[in-house]
Amino acid sequence: MLLIIGVVGLGVVLIDLVISIAATFPGTTPARVDHVTAGPYHLAVSLYTNPANAGYALAFAVAPTQAVDGSLTYHTYSLPGQGVDATPIRATFHADPNVRNGIQGAAEITVKGPWTLQVTVNGSAGQGVANISITATALPPIPVWLGWSIGFVPFYALCVFFVMQLSHDKKTEQTGTEHMPVSEGGNGVSTRATRQTT
Repeated sequence: MLLIIGVVGLGVVLIDLVISIAATFPGTTPARVDHVTAGPYHLAVSLYTNPANAGYALAFAVAPTQAVDGSLTYHTYSLPGQGVDATPIRATFHADPNVRNGIQGAAEITVKGPWTLQVTVNGSAGQGVANISITATALPPIPVWLGWSIGFVPFYALCVFFVMQLSHDKKTEQTGTEHMPVSEGGNGVSTRATRQTT
């Protein structure tokens, strides 16, 4: 029984891990596209979840909308808004293989509230900064009935354990055999004898 509970717990952890990893990969169609200006650079910033889910990474992509001489380098941060109890977090990203000078990344949004995705661009024309407003919402809570069911899992396991113990004791009584120690010749060595009860 404990093995089953352990397997179920491991399954829940693995499902949560898969969901967290999947959240960092952009989908095929962005949920929102903002056209912004970062100094001399015109950018399209795609957000793949809108509003963002608090506690999960927000997948994004940045691409220049006009031709750019040379290459661009980026720095991206997710910045908490006024009244949000969080710290700025540097977003991770990599070059977009399909868009020249474009990037794809994931910005950590740790708690609900207003956030800003800050994109700093450096290139041959200088540096520019663009800020994209984001609203993060908490995922809906689990239903009350499901929460109580999960909370009572240890109680269910304890009940099953006691039922198994009681059935084991009844089987021992039904066989009608018990083991008694028998001593031989006073030498302190005992053996087990079986006595049939009626």
